[in-house]
Amino acid sequence: MTEPAIAVSGLSKTYGATRALDGVTLDVRPGEIAGLIGTNGAGKSTLIKVLSGATRPSAGTLTLGGRRFAPNSPLDAQAAGVQTVHQNIDDGVVFGTTVAENLTLDSIAQGGGWFTTRRSIVARARSIAEAARLPLPLDAPVETLPASARQQIVLARALSRQARLLILDEPTSTLSTREADALAVKVREAAASGVAVLYVSHRLAEIESLCDRVIVLRDGRVSRTFTAPLTGAAIVGAMLGEFAAPATASATTSVAESATASATATASATAAETATPGDRGAVVLAATGIRVAPGREAFDLEVREGEVLGVTGLVGAGKTELLEQLGGARPLVSGELRLDGAPYRPRDPHAAIAAGVAFAAEERSAQAIVPGWSVRAHVSLPMLRAHSRGGLLRRRSEAAAARRVAGRFGVRGPGLSATAEPGRSGATESGRPAAGATGTSGVPGTGTSGGDQGGMSGRSRGGTSGRRGHGIEAPIETLSGGNQQKVVVGRWLEAAPRVLLLDEPFRGVDVGARADIGRVVREAAGMVVVVASSDPQEIVELADRVLVLHDGTPTGELAVAEATPERLAALMSGTETSTTPPGTETSTTPPGTEAPTTLPGTETSTGGTA
Repeated sequence: MTEPAIAVSGLSKTYGATRALDGVTLDVRPGEIAGLIGTNGAGKSTLIKVLSGATRPSAGTLTLGGRRFAPNSPLDAQAAGVQTVHQNIDDGVVFGTTVAENLTLDSIAQGGGWFTTRRSIVARARSIAEAARLPLPLDAPVETLPASARQQIVLARALSRQARLLILDEPTSTLSTREADALAVKVREAAASGVAVLYVSHRLAEIESLCDRVIVLRDGRVSRTFTAPLTGAAIVGAMLGEFAAPATASATTSVAESATASATATASATAAETATPGDRGAVVLAATGIRVAPGREAFDLEVREGEVLGVTGLVGAGKTELLEQLGGARPLVSGELRLDGAPYRPRDPHAAIAAGVAFAAEERSAQAIVPGWSVRAHVSLPMLRAHSRGGLLRRRSEAAAARRVAGRFGVRGPGLSATAEPGRSGATESGRPAAGATGTSGVPGTGTSGGDQGGMSGRSRGGTSGRRGHGIEAPIETLSGGNQQKVVVGRWLEAAPRVLLLDEPFRGVDVGARADIGRVVREAAGMVVVVASSDPQEIVELADRVLVLHDGTPTGELAVAEATPERLAALMSGTETSTTPPGTETSTTPPGTEAPTTLPGTETSTGGTA
């Protein structure tokens, strides 16, 4: 048998108390295309970082071509023959330079620097372009090219380095179908030349058609390995693993509460299945003829008062796009929305907040956290008007809200325990200007902040959030990821919105924090909650009903009691489509006919494009 190009044995990587990789063992052989797949947080990115020299493992060994491989940097890995094309293609090109210069970045940086002549650069670039059959003008500024062309440049440069292992991280995420097909041809050619390829993708159709073998990661471990012929449902099943049925105690309960939780869950599931529309709460949020993205199927959706709707699917299925449209962070592709029976079409996140719709975005660090600001400042951020009087922030009001959130969620950190913190005095006042200069809000007490929906990194709020200290004055970054997420979710519950949208709320969150957040969300009375997650375990723990998306199209809607791993795997992979949601009335479609492209139980809609 051919010696592996790369072999990994017992590889582990820890970040503090978090174990991102846990004893991973795998190999990829020359000429083989091995797929790497897993849900968010499975460990794919960490494994890529270790293989590409971007980070050092905590334990385990790597061998490249039979020799020990321990790169100290990406340059070490490249020199050894490990070439990585990262998901963000723009990380691999230099804007303000030409195609030729980007193709020869290595020789410019390492083989002569500024003394390399223009003629030698063009000659070397032409050789690389011809070998890769790259039909691009060498003098074109790279920033003027589409993403697909920039990706071709990065791939051609990687293959010119005499690659032994080629790592492709979500290489088709920005490509059209035709461009993805062209890339597949080049990947097969690279493998035919003896290059080992590790192909990371969430697109099952690509994995099935391109890969010789698929390695599934789950929770930092190799869950299973499949060899061709590959089936999407089996792969997804290995990604999801086994999870508790909704009738058993969920992670949101303690051991002592498990018996009560089990009975409650069973009763709730039964009630949800047998209830008629009149028995359930009034429709709060209704969507007609909406699409996750242009060209996808239109569908209808409604969520009732007091209901938690779970939206699940693989990465790229359209979960984030759906929530962003509902929360005003993305223009509505088609159709119409209604909130409590009235037309609702938010122009931006601020308009959504004003209408009573709050959105906690997926990327906490980039879209919800302001480094250097305190816990108190983060809690009050979307409600500055409620904490202001005469254009000045009322410190006591802010502090009271922060203590309520800390106590309700059990926020832990410097000076914070699992219970609400007693009042503090003597901290310096915030230098932030009060909100309310523009606009108004329909959420009780909210100001003009777009909160998570709009991202805060570009916001201009001068000054500090108070002196660095403990308790609610502790900088948010001194808290663990799970406790930061408690603050982010808690501030929106403090605002008492009509609809709360949570996108991957448990990413990077430990089991204890996940339980605390889930408990409080379930206890929130009256509001509608729509939670999106690629981990069905999280969905069945939290939701009353589950909507499954595959490639931007709903494939099923299930009562949570019917959301078994096998059923969800089939729906998430697109190998099954549910036609009748449990516990709902039949549609007005005449007997014997179907409305196959709409959400189960609704009529076809042809809502116009926004």
